[in-house]
Amino acid sequence: MIEVTVKSKKTGKVKRGSYSARELLQSNEEDIIDDMTKCDCQPVGETYVVECNCCEEWEEYDLEIKEGAE
Repeated sequence: MIEVTVKSKKTGKVKRGSYSARELLQSNEEDIIDDMTKCDCQPVGETYVVECNCCEEWEEYDLEIKEGAE
């Protein structure tokens, strides 16, 4: 597995994940960032309107990939 770390330049928040080489080869950077920084926003009331801006936290980020993670 290959360890991937993403750090928000806005908040400093860090998320880590592990991917196989095949997963990384079949994905692009945007796919990986989207997967690692998914928001879990819920609709408000019965309106089904989702007011969520957590994705803005990850508009600017640093991505680090480390080979050989156990």
